Amino acid sequence: MNLLSWTFLVFSALSVALYQALPSPRMRQAALAGATLVWFAFGVWWHALVAVAMATTTWLFGRWMMSRPEERRGVVCALGVASFIGYFVLFRYLALWSGFDPATGSGLRWWMPNPLLAPLGLSFMMFEGIAHLADLYLGRTEEPGSWWSHVVFALYFPTRVIGPMRRYEDFTRDVNAPDRLSPDDAAWAVRRILWGVGKKAILANPLGAFALFNLNPALIAAGARAPLVLGACMYWLYLFFDLSGYSDIVIGISRLFGVKVPENFNRPYVADNISDYWQRWHISLSSWVRDYVFNPLAIRWRGWTYGAPMGAFCSMVILGLWHGLELRYLVFGLWHGALLGGYMVYRQLFGRKPWAKRLAKSRAWSFAGWCFVVLNAVLTHVLFAVPTAAMGLQWLRAVTGV
Repeated sequence: MNLLSWTFLVFSALSVALYQALPSPRMRQAALAGATLVWFAFGVWWHALVAVAMATTTWLFGRWMMSRPEERRGVVCALGVASFIGYFVLFRYLALWSGFDPATGSGLRWWMPNPLLAPLGLSFMMFEGIAHLADLYLGRTEEPGSWWSHVVFALYFPTRVIGPMRRYEDFTRDVNAPDRLSPDDAAWAVRRILWGVGKKAILANPLGAFALFNLNPALIAAGARAPLVLGACMYWLYLFFDLSGYSDIVIGISRLFGVKVPENFNRPYVADNISDYWQRWHISLSSWVRDYVFNPLAIRWRGWTYGAPMGAFCSMVILGLWHGLELRYLVFGLWHGALLGGYMVYRQLFGRKPWAKRLAKSRAWSFAGWCFVVLNAVLTHVLFAVPTAAMGLQWLRAVTGV
């Protein structure tokens, strides 16, 4: 069910009306879960079973971990994280690694799930489950919660396809809140939904069609420089309007349910350094990587001068591979990791120098940084538009003439 379809809008309106009419949090939770089951029925129904299985896994490992002595919880947490990675590999990559051919459908063994039918939002569910177990282990969350609350969390349909990524504790608190939807909140939510629909339908869709037409393999092979450069610029704009438009729709619909979903974009096009860019682009994902990869690594390596930069490098590699276990995403993560780690090294070595402080306040320096950030974003996101890293390199050679 497409987020821009009339079917989805009518379905969401009916779900909100039922949800707001019910008198108790427990009944409203049941309505949310039931709505998602109906939503799954319009697509691949067994995706709902996978979501329930992952929610059950989170709940079981959470209860097991909290029942153990504090010094023994690390092993249980690691097993839980491994189980989520196992879900991801099983549904997304096991068949591909065994020789399955997506073009012909041949080579799929009877016991392997078809990777072309990988559950919607699988990577989001994986990261959200890992976050909950990590919060329990680190003491940020005291209770693992009930099985039912985890199922409702996993089956929440507005964020199931494209996020933004949520935290279990925040979601559960909002769903259990007794407050009803106010007229001001409803008006704000409708405006946000319409703003997102406008971004997606009026800007993102035409930009995406134009960009992909100019980044097709034939033009790359022909070395048509102007169309390739223009296509790359339009593709980055398409990604921004597409992802932020979807996020606006999801945030607006969630507000109608009384659920506050995190913001996902905050004007990334104004960032003047690579660190600021990643605090503005896909915020829920970059925040997850910061909290559960960078911070633990930076703390573990705090005695090493370059511990924090290396933690940033590893974080960006993981962020790149989150999009897929392919060379082009690895290259994306390695490059951004090198840039972010290098920027942190520069800040550590020179950030407090008088000349560096004066330079940071300079408009010329800020403008140069903005130009670099935008150029880097446009160039590296070409790797998302082309099917392979080799074609991305071919695009670069065609544009630069090298």
